[in-house]
Amino acid sequence: MIMTKIHTSGSETILAACDSELLGKTLEEGDICISVNSTFFGETEVTEDEFRGMLACATSANIVGEKAVNIAIELNCIHPDAVMRILGVPYAMFFNMG
Repeated sequence: MIMTKIHTSGSETILAACDSELLGKTLEEGDICISVNSTFFGETEVTEDEFRGMLACATSANIVGEKAVNIAIELNCIHPDAVMRILGVPYAMFFNMG
């Protein structure tokens, strides 16, 4: 499952999503540190299909984890070359400029 939270700011819809098994973990490598916490990434579990629909409506997203990032790549929200890895865990962001 994928954990999600939608943040809004004006007309912007920012989606935070992570693979559920990463929630509560801190990923730290070199100067990069990401706290995969419920405050930002939420506590709402969604199916992969629900996540696809959420990505379609988001103006930007922060995504952590193999399942979530792979779905974003599959939907052409993220280019595979834009994915960073922190301790081997994929992390990506996208901004819809359209």
